[in-house]
Amino acid sequence: MYIEDIPERPTQAQLRLLRAHLPYSLPVLRRLQVAAGAFDGINSAGTVGSGTSSYAHILFAYDSDDLPSDVDGDHVPFAAAFLDLHKTPETAAWIYASDQDHALPPVVAEDLYAADNDRPEGWVVDRGAELVAAWSPERRARCRRLVLALLRRTRAIAHAVAPVLAAQLPARFGIPSNAVAFVKNVKANVHDGIRYVLQHPGPAEEDADPSAVTLSYYDAYDKWLFRFEDVPVLSQPEDTEYATGLSGKDGQGQPSLVWDSVRTREDVALVISRTAIPRTEETLLSVPSVALREKSTTPGEEGTLQAWAFVGVDGSLWTLHAEPAYRGRGVAKTLAARLFRQYCGVFDTTVDDSEGSNDCSEKGDGWCAADVSASNRQSQGVCKRLGAKRAWSTAWIVVTYDSLGEDE
Repeated sequence: MYIEDIPERPTQAQLRLLRAHLPYSLPVLRRLQVAAGAFDGINSAGTVGSGTSSYAHILFAYDSDDLPSDVDGDHVPFAAAFLDLHKTPETAAWIYASDQDHALPPVVAEDLYAADNDRPEGWVVDRGAELVAAWSPERRARCRRLVLALLRRTRAIAHAVAPVLAAQLPARFGIPSNAVAFVKNVKANVHDGIRYVLQHPGPAEEDADPSAVTLSYYDAYDKWLFRFEDVPVLSQPEDTEYATGLSGKDGQGQPSLVWDSVRTREDVALVISRTAIPRTEETLLSVPSVALREKSTTPGEEGTLQAWAFVGVDGSLWTLHAEPAYRGRGVAKTLAARLFRQYCGVFDTTVDDSEGSNDCSEKGDGWCAADVSASNRQSQGVCKRLGAKRAWSTAWIVVTYDSLGEDE
């Protein structure tokens, strides 16, 4: 096995390799593209370089004794990760393995959700076994070996930087910042099939590594994929207002909301108050957003935000929300469509594609995504109305380092 460890920003060869594995590599590819500067200058804060830090690592593990001579090809199985422990306790790692490609056989989404609805209350969604059911023992063992190698390298990096990070970072979300926290575990996003094989090693004769990974946290989502050309045009770039269809306070007319972005500390405080997902003010201001706010009638004052959506650091739809008064009127659908159409093309600015597939700066490679809780029927409905299809299941996990076994 060969492990490549690149600090802070990915190489062009790494980006091209991941691009060759679209759409399965999409979360890690997007996270690397953001690290390479996809959001520089276009985020709400207008900042540059916020997609990475001096603590970031781009990790690739190849099923080869040496770095393959043609890393743009797909002939050598590999796993890839973006790691930035500076983001702890937000998601610090995104992981992809080439073995996960084509992992999900065709299913009828409605039938799958109907089966979910029949489950008892409190049932934990677990699609991992389904995702890897057709994998050979060799494929499972190889995938585990490659991903475990990345997680063990992550553990080594954590031990090396923990004292410095603990001294520099303030407490976040009520969690004290100390060296012990950094060397205990890591929060990562993975394909749910990978999560499953990490927790379920094969028989000794098939899988030489017996390490069964322990998770202190697990949350399942479905990955919904959009094609740029399928996303409807629901607002024009030049539009400055959005007609809500609601009557004004005097019962007359149809008040409009103003198109804007999430850009002030007051805006961010409102966003944070409406979501249970822990994200800092710094993170939310470092990613692009679209928003609708009340149309102020007082000079010098701004209206309050009423709806918003972000492009996350992994390129997915983040924190789509409309205040109660504006729900059921297509606001969320319009927000998401505008967000995708406005920002889908920014990722191609980071890829030097010599074969000329970056011929459309508006849509880039054409892929957009959303992670939706398997129990969130409302958000699933928004995705369907935007032309998306459920592709596979993904999971946020907190990996306990002590369960990873010894380094090879």
